[in-house]
Amino acid sequence: MLDRWSPAAWAALAACVAIVVRLPFLGTPLTADEGGYGEVARLWSRGASLYDQAWVDRPQGLLLVFRGMLHIDGGSATALRLAAALGSALLVVLTMVIALWLAGRIPAILAGLLLATAGASPYIEAFTLSGELLAAIPAAASMICFIAYLRRGHWGWLVACGLLTGCAVMTKQSGFDAGMAAVLFLLVTRRRAGILPSTVIVASAAVPVAAGALLAPNFGNWWYAMVTYRRAGDSLFSGPPQHRLYLFVHSLPGVALAIALMIALAVYGWRRAPLLARLWLLTASLGVLGGGNFHHHYYLQLCPPLAVLGGIGGARLRAQPRRLVAIACAGLAAGTLIAGVPLWFRSTDAQATAVFHDKHLPHDGPVADWLREHSSPRDKIFVMWAAADLYYLTDRDPAVRYMWYRPLQSIPGAMDEVHAALASPDRPRYVVGVHKPGMLDKTGKTARLLKEHYRQVAVVDGVPIYEAR
Repeated sequence: MLDRWSPAAWAALAACVAIVVRLPFLGTPLTADEGGYGEVARLWSRGASLYDQAWVDRPQGLLLVFRGMLHIDGGSATALRLAAALGSALLVVLTMVIALWLAGRIPAILAGLLLATAGASPYIEAFTLSGELLAAIPAAASMICFIAYLRRGHWGWLVACGLLTGCAVMTKQSGFDAGMAAVLFLLVTRRRAGILPSTVIVASAAVPVAAGALLAPNFGNWWYAMVTYRRAGDSLFSGPPQHRLYLFVHSLPGVALAIALMIALAVYGWRRAPLLARLWLLTASLGVLGGGNFHHHYYLQLCPPLAVLGGIGGARLRAQPRRLVAIACAGLAAGTLIAGVPLWFRSTDAQATAVFHDKHLPHDGPVADWLREHSSPRDKIFVMWAAADLYYLTDRDPAVRYMWYRPLQSIPGAMDEVHAALASPDRPRYVVGVHKPGMLDKTGKTARLLKEHYRQVAVVDGVPIYEAR
């Protein structure tokens, strides 16, 4: 059957599958990241200064996407989900082109089908509009440009590879994977002769990054958000190593439910895979490790190179059947289906509870409804501690510029800003008690300020809401 249709027909089918399997999650609550990025983009569009009044540790490329989404159905959750589905379909097609040029027709078809199915698993939050997904698109395009250079020899392809790599990095800092794989490939295979083309890639990649730095309202703020904070406050090398190991181990069950089949086929196809494909998976793994938190959506970065290697492994298994390998892969495929398909038919809140670690997400919709009903757009709110999506859902400005838990926890002076906001005459009208004060503030000062300046006026879905006296 794989031989009957053209690769283009299979690409169209795989792209459609990538969209269809995400449709059951159109109504699933937004993640804190999606809502937070959307809120930063909204504040930016209203004149707030990026990386200062609107603080985020992500590059402008990602925020430009979310700013654009504000003009599509008002940036609704459904619009964000549809954008993720369309982006995933494009990524499937790009990945198939890479596999076709590197390994041939059958591996390309299998790679597309793997990415459109296992790579779309809700257990790695593949239906969300994440930075990993958005960065993977220019990263895959940069890999295509590099392969075009290897096939045709025109240096313009190297420039395009570097520029697209820079665009990927300016969407998510870990988006260097394809460009880094290209550089390593040149240095390994050509040695000294590979230095000049590698330099072209690196120099071209620096152009979008330099543009982001120069166009930032304040370079120091930009550098802190992009580099210093990530290195010191939220990376693999910050905090106790045992905590990072715990996060990694804790992420593995969900990852296994999603991409175990791709991993198994990639291992089976490893020896037959071109060096470039293997380097791509290794550099993508560096991107995942560098984040340090091992959120499930981090693993989306692995999916395109895993799909390419998995397609090669699947083609090998098809040409030279191995009974035990086939049974193992069939079992993994069945496990992925059994774990994922039932979620299609569950309620949106049940989907969120099953997939996300943020347990407040199913409650954020009712809380946002209450806040919109009892406040005006001019009122500021404060979410304790950090459910950034609530600011976006309510369209109410945050009283404190740090909208995520980790920045509040790790940035020097962040908690002082919280205390100053709660004690100010212009204090936020409402404080939303998603978490208890002592969860983040062990000094007890936040609890004292709440008692002095606020009174509890409602409990919505178990979430207490406090109004300024």
